[in-house]
Amino acid sequence: MKRRDEVLVGIVATVAIALAVVGSLFLARGGLLPGYVMYTTFDWGSGLRQGQPVMLSGVTVGYVDAVDIRRDGKLLVTMRIYTKYQVPHGTTAKPAPNGVFGDMMVAMKPDRPSDSYFAEGDTVPAGGGLVGIADVLAKVDSIGHDVQQLTGALRKELVDDGGLRDLRRTVTSANALVASLNTIAAEQSAELTRTQRSIQRLASAVDSAQVDSTVRALGDLSRNVNQLTTDLRGTTNQLNGILTKLERGDGTAGQLLNDPGLYRDMRGLLQRIDSLTADFQKHPRKYINLTIF
Repeated sequence: MKRRDEVLVGIVATVAIALAVVGSLFLARGGLLPGYVMYTTFDWGSGLRQGQPVMLSGVTVGYVDAVDIRRDGKLLVTMRIYTKYQVPHGTTAKPAPNGVFGDMMVAMKPDRPSDSYFAEGDTVPAGGGLVGIADVLAKVDSIGHDVQQLTGALRKELVDDGGLRDLRRTVTSANALVASLNTIAAEQSAELTRTQRSIQRLASAVDSAQVDSTVRALGDLSRNVNQLTTDLRGTTNQLNGILTKLERGDGTAGQLLNDPGLYRDMRGLLQRIDSLTADFQKHPRKYINLTIF
């Protein structure tokens, strides 16, 4: 009886394991949901295999039914799409990572709204490959390498070549300069305060009576200047009138200036007077007869 129980337990365990394996495979292939077949082709599958999900805009709409290699080297992926879903025209398919453990899926994404759909047996065109985990890790590795190089360069400049020491000296010098500027600013502020106080004392010492007297004197001077300006303006007007009369020839002076004949007569008269004066100087007895008794 004991051996018989052991055999039964073994049979039950084997059947349970078999059912679990078959159930897993059955569920991986879509379970009891009916579906129709569609195809797509990829240049590189990135580990794509049977049973992996097919997603449309992030929603699982089917699973990979088969992955075959064609004669031209491309992968022919057979997809089974659940009957309740339809794939619109303009959709492209891409192999994409599904999680961080290396699982893959077929990602389909429509590039435009469409009212028409692919039929059973149609081939969905392949789109550009998506960035995978390996690409991300490679990029991270490249960034890490660049950071390491930058860290090494900083260590060389700041530690090995004395950069930190120079930086400390620069900071110390800057602090000293700031302290010196603060001292100068304080001294200048005190000097300005003293100057302001001196100006205030000087302004207070000025006699307001003297200021008023000076202002009145300046007012009188201004009035005198105005009167002088008025007198000069009147004199100028009189001179302008005289000059106008002279230009017109009014009066003796005007006729003398504007009459050429009169000018010549006056010049001849002056010449005769000059000759008479000269003759008088040479022969005074000719004109004066003086007899002394």
